[in-house]
Formats: sequence, structure tokens, C-alpha cells
Amino acid sequence: MKRWFGILIIAVLVTGWQCRLPAPRHAVLNAPCPFQAEKLRFEGSPVEQARCLLRPVYPYGRLGRPLHPLPDPLEKLIGTPVTFSVAQFRRYLSRIGVSEADLGGNLDSALCRANDNDPKAPTAEYFLIHDTSTPNYGNQPIPDNINTPEWPQNNLQRWDQGEKAKAHIFINRLGQSLTAVDFGTPWRATKLEVRVLGEQSRGMAVHVELIQPRRSDPNGPPGNDAIAPVPGFTDAQLKRLVLVYIAASLRKGRWMIPAYHAAFDAGIPDAHDDPQHFDLRRWAQFLQQTIGEIQQIQEN
Repeated sequence: MKRWFGILIIAVLVTGWQCRLPAPRHAVLNAPCPFQAEKLRFEGSPVEQARCLLRPVYPYGRLGRPLHPLPDPLEKLIGTPVTFSVAQFRRYLSRIGVSEADLGGNLDSALCRANDNDPKAPTAEYFLIHDTSTPNYGNQPIPDNINTPEWPQNNLQRWDQGEKAKAHIFINRLGQSLTAVDFGTPWRATKLEVRVLGEQSRGMAVHVELIQPRRSDPNGPPGNDAIAPVPGFTDAQLKRLVLVYIAASLRKGRWMIPAYHAAFDAGIPDAHDDPQHFDLRRWAQFLQQTIGEIQQIQEN
């Protein structure tokens, strides 16, 4: 019976039609965003897709309501051409001492394409935001030093696993980033891509992991990792994520569609519940501020 229920849920996700299924308390908003499998994209305009894919994420993968409107500047930005140049962004990065190699690779290189870089396939549309959800401290409190260099998970070399990496980019809680896989390399990191769509989905999204530990909910099942720190991410992490988002969007030529892992996989059994406690409004504010600073820079 469980097997057939899982198949039904996946069918709903892929075809885009929705039926009314009994849902546990708090889960009535967890319906998947309608998806067009033949086009490898969700339905609607880029902004409409983002409103659904950026629903707040709660423990156990519960999702909040679609956002309408998205916080400025996302509502007017997503899907539109990037209006400053690679040269301007490079000059900005030089001023703040950040290497483009840590933001997904060479800014002059093409972004990956779906269907394993098929030249006829669309360029990656989605900027997937994850959290690592590790380590799980179980019944112990999350340490007080997670935002310091002394916390072992902030050592980015721990996440440099090459072909075994679970994402293109990792960002630690100090605001440093590691490019594990170049944004030009097609990758998969969600159940929608791996379980449902298969190889054709490789390259439809770029994936960014924000380092975040978890602990167990004492009222939940044994071994759960439902509780994340508050705030979920540091300002330094959010600011570095802004730079990564700009780098990816520049390589695409248009502002990509940001999406949360949990919303991307909504409706699929055993889907993830990340990122938790992501402050979208604050991230958008940092994005707006950074865009303004870049636009003030002369190209030559």
C-alpha cells in the first residue's frame, strides 16, 4: 500500500495536476508546485515559480504559503536580464577580496545545461538553496561556537569531495565558500532530479549548500534532525550567497529562479526539510545593496 501511495504522489508531481489527498495537520500547504516534465520546468512565469519555490520551510518538511509579493528586489528582478557586466562584477570582487573561483568558477564560462549539457537543452533555470543538516547533535545542544573558525564544520576542505560532492558550492558560517563543482558542470542533488526525472534533469539547476547543524526534536521520532539553530544562517553566509547568486545569474545572462530544496521536492516521499530558518527578506536586502554597489562601478 505504501508503495502505491508513493507512486501516486510522484505522478502528481510530474504531471502537474493535483488531487485532494488526506494530509496530516500543518501539511495542507505541502502540495508540489505544478511541474512540466517535458519542459523540465515548473509552471508559470519565473516570478510565479519563485513565489511557490520559496515558501518558508518548517521542521519535518512542512511548507508555508506561497509568497506574494516576494521581497524587493526579487519580485521585479527574477527572470529579467542582468543589467551590469562581468567586468563590473569582477572589479567589485577585486575591491572586496573575493575570488570568482570561489563563486562557481570562471565568470566567462557558460552555465550548465539540462540533459547533461545537451546544447539543445535549456540553460540551468534554478538556483537551489540547501542546508547541510549536519552534524546532528541528537539530544545534545548545538554548540555555541558554530559561527567561529574553531567549529570543525567551518573547515571547507571537509566538503571538497570532487565527483562525490552533493552540490556545486558550499558556504560556511564564516561567509567563506568552496567551489566543489564548477557551475558549468551539470549536477543533480534533489529527489525530483534523481528519483523522478532521471538523467535529463542533470544540469537544470545549480546547487548551493549552506552549512548548518541540527539536533533532534525531543517530541519527534528517534534520530530525527528536525531542530535547526536560530538564526539559521549568519549574515556572512547570506552575503556570500548573494555573490554566488550574482555569479550564476551573470553566467546565465538573466536572474535565476531561487528555490528551496524542500519546495523543489514537495510531494515526494522522504523529501528533505531544508533550508530551515532562511531569512529571505534579509538575503534580498543584501542582494539589493550589493547590486547598487556594483552598478556604481565603472566598467573601465
